[in-house]
Amino acid sequence: MSTTTPTGVRTATLPRVNLLPTEIREGARFRNLQAAMALAVVLALAVVGALAYLGSNDVNDAQNGLDVAQAQTTTLQTQVHLYDNVPTQYAMVANADAQLQQAMSQEVRYSYILNDISLRMPAGVWLTSLAINQSVDTPMTTMGAWGNPQLAAIKASGIALSLNDVAGWLDTLARGGTYTDPWVGNATVSTSTGSAGQWNFDSTVGLTAKALSNRYTQKAGS
Repeated sequence: MSTTTPTGVRTATLPRVNLLPTEIREGARFRNLQAAMALAVVLALAVVGALAYLGSNDVNDAQNGLDVAQAQTTTLQTQVHLYDNVPTQYAMVANADAQLQQAMSQEVRYSYILNDISLRMPAGVWLTSLAINQSVDTPMTTMGAWGNPQLAAIKASGIALSLNDVAGWLDTLARGGTYTDPWVGNATVSTSTGSAGQWNFDSTVGLTAKALSNRYTQKAGS
């Protein structure tokens, strides 16, 4: 038995023939090229127009901002003269503060001192008079009974039930940090009717610089 192998049929390729004349073909290419170039030009013009529009908006915004700034500058310049005296006022305030500090540098709040003395007074002692002498022109030049400089001198007279009570009065002043050089210059026992055993005394005590209020002293860094 024999087999037959089919044989493929080869189809011949026919040649392509362009029957258009060369001039017409070249003209078509040229027209296509012109159309492409025209489209490119249109696109370029569109891009340039968009950029020009955006740029004009930016310029307008910048100009508007400049106009506002110039208007504000003009307004502020017209108001500058209103503050011409500010440096002078500051100088006057600083000068007034300096004078206040100098005038009040030796201030002692005697209401505090008198209250402290009343609290320190021992039982059995009463003051009958009290006088304070303070020199604000030449502070701390007066010496106390023990030779220590003092800001002011307090002279007090009083009565005590015993001489030990007078000593207790001096001791309570000596233990106060605001006081210096307590001293009794005269102490006599009274023999008048109805006052037997009472002692009359005169005393002095000085005030140290701790008694200054320093309320008007400029603080460091202020």
